[in-house]
Amino acid sequence: MIAVEIKNVSYVYSPDTPFRKVALDDISLKINAGKITGLMGHTGSGKSTLVQLFNGLVRPTEGQVLVGGEDIWEDPKKISRFRFKVGLVFQYPEYQLFEETVRRDIAFGPANMGLSDEEIKRRVLESARFCGISEEMLEKSPFDLSGGQKRRVAIAGIMAMEPEVLVLDEPAAGLDPQGREEILGGIRDYQRKKGNTVIIVSHSMEDMARYSDEIVVMNKAKIFMHGTTAEVFDRAEELSDVGLSVPQITELCNKLRERGLDVPHGIYTVADAKAAIMRLLGGKHD
Repeated sequence: MIAVEIKNVSYVYSPDTPFRKVALDDISLKINAGKITGLMGHTGSGKSTLVQLFNGLVRPTEGQVLVGGEDIWEDPKKISRFRFKVGLVFQYPEYQLFEETVRRDIAFGPANMGLSDEEIKRRVLESARFCGISEEMLEKSPFDLSGGQKRRVAIAGIMAMEPEVLVLDEPAAGLDPQGREEILGGIRDYQRKKGNTVIIVSHSMEDMARYSDEIVVMNKAKIFMHGTTAEVFDRAEELSDVGLSVPQITELCNKLRERGLDVPHGIYTVADAKAAIMRLLGGKHD
């Protein structure tokens, strides 16, 4: 099943001016439902423009955007309903917090959906758990929290709307390894439990390898590559040609293979590498 489909979409900034820039150039893409899809590419490759198309924040210059098989721009007056279906968390979302307490900030989106108080409470508590927010923290002002805690609150606020598609632009940017693990691990747990579709924009190859089921690579306003995580990272030379890399553990395994060791292709996590090396060692431990 397809969650989001882009058909022959182009997007041009400042058309008919000297500042004209093509951000997306006749791209077509299908995002599979019930998966975590990673989106990567250099700054300026078109990633952020693409994700803003998914819920109608920007309208394509040409082409169609379909969510659940529906053209979201067929009736522009109804575009708001797709913004409940596709939740978008911008980079550094903590700057968007504004309510008096964490609880009220998380509840803002569900409240605007016209839900009952009981349902809003359930969603707030559940999304808070996924994001590692304690009940004690719910009563604090969001402005008294650390940067990482604010990030969790902002993500929880979008999760609480229970969108069919959750889009996150660099959700772990600027966080330390523990913070990255807590936020991305919570997002993964959320997706596994809800069975919905998650799209994560990231520059971190390690994060893409660890949390994504599929990866889309963009380059110069085009879709350069799309496949499973293993398929994409197995094409290391092609990624290198466009200035991207593979996870360090994948690079290590590729070098071991070049030296004649029987290391299989498609290794992109430390756990996979450990299993392959243990097989080479005959299962022996130090």
